Amino acid sequence: MHVVLVEDNQILAKSMVRVLKQEGYTTTHFADGSEAQNWLVFNESAYDLVILDILLPGMNGFEISQAVRTAGITTPVLMLTSKDTVEDTIMGLDVGADDYLKKPFEIDELLARMRSLLRRPALSVQEVLEVMNGVTVNMQTRTITTSAGETINLTNKEFSILVYFIRNPNVVLDQQHIYDHVFDFAEVQLSNAIEVHIKNIRKKFKAVNYEIPIKTIRGAGYRLEQ
Repeated sequence: MHVVLVEDNQILAKSMVRVLKQEGYTTTHFADGSEAQNWLVFNESAYDLVILDILLPGMNGFEISQAVRTAGITTPVLMLTSKDTVEDTIMGLDVGADDYLKKPFEIDELLARMRSLLRRPALSVQEVLEVMNGVTVNMQTRTITTSAGETINLTNKEFSILVYFIRNPNVVLDQQHIYDHVFDFAEVQLSNAIEVHIKNIRKKFKAVNYEIPIKTIRGAGYRLEQ
């Protein structure tokens, strides 16, 4: 899952990014509201959740949320604020926020609210996904299990890539598309990174006698055949 955090408090942002990555979320951080708004509107397919502060330089959270919804983007938005008035809550919901969390907050509550938003049926987010006959992926525990009870251990990046393929079966995904959805905005895009990750995923499945059906489409990308 790719989370976009828009927060100008660098100390808070750094702490949140660290925790989110520990929880297995790919995280892109913006401190400037205008920069965040531009990226969100033009990269709709690259993220799954937005955590959005209200008081930001360039453009405030209300304006960003409204711009995102005006562009027809339905991705969940969780607003953060140091204010606690009914008017602010109503305004946030009116411009398209899905949930509202007051600062300071407990990180466990933030994570719980994120899980709740990501479980919404409209996003087709399930707790347990099936890769193929006998192999399941548990999104809650981030584990992959075979019908024989064996565990396939993937790195966080490999896991995120696999889940993205599962959510887009029979679709040819080029390397840039995978980068946009799975990798952080600031990460260096090495030319062979996707190829190496997919090679490792195949190898780990093969170690327990399964052939993961991720096919290489020459000159186009990769496709998970289901």
